[in-house]
Amino acid sequence: MGDKIGYARVSTREQNLSSQIDALNNAGCVRIFTDKISGKEFKREGLTDCLDYLRSGDTLFIYRLDRLGRSVKEMLELCAQLEQRRIKLVSLQDNLDTSTAVGRFTMQILASLAEYNRNLILEGCKAGIDAAKKRGVKFGRQEGTKMKKPKKEAIIQLYKSGTTVSKIMEITGIKSRQTVYNYLADEKVQPNRK
Repeated sequence: MGDKIGYARVSTREQNLSSQIDALNNAGCVRIFTDKISGKEFKREGLTDCLDYLRSGDTLFIYRLDRLGRSVKEMLELCAQLEQRRIKLVSLQDNLDTSTAVGRFTMQILASLAEYNRNLILEGCKAGIDAAKKRGVKFGRQEGTKMKKPKKEAIIQLYKSGTTVSKIMEITGIKSRQTVYNYLADEKVQPNRK
């Protein structure tokens, strides 16, 4: 039987971790990792330390599912990683426990819905790009001009839906990876450069 480990996160420095920490202590967590993240900070050292600390058989307790990831995609990736490492997940407010059949089924439904949503966005973006091409919008590098708004919006939507930078380049015809990064940065989207 493993340990109960807690993780708590708040999005701004003004928010307080105490209610999450109290709930995690009441659940019997022997150690709690925390993060306070402002809009400009993307590092989650507490989560990184927590994931390093967890061992097979442990249970990770969180206050609510959205504390684990800033997007459904990120949250599901972390859940898959935990499952692979044989670490159970309990979300106190969501009444979710992946050590139960119902909890595992709920996670599968969430993953399926996220994939379905991503495919809908991808299809919509492709249709939008095709329509823009028919109207004469040029894709790929445009010398001396800024990228057209529909194309930039397509890139942001594709990226936020979980499409890789390589796939975005393929869909839009952009030849430079850095160009995609630049447009993401213009819109204050922090690209994952892996």
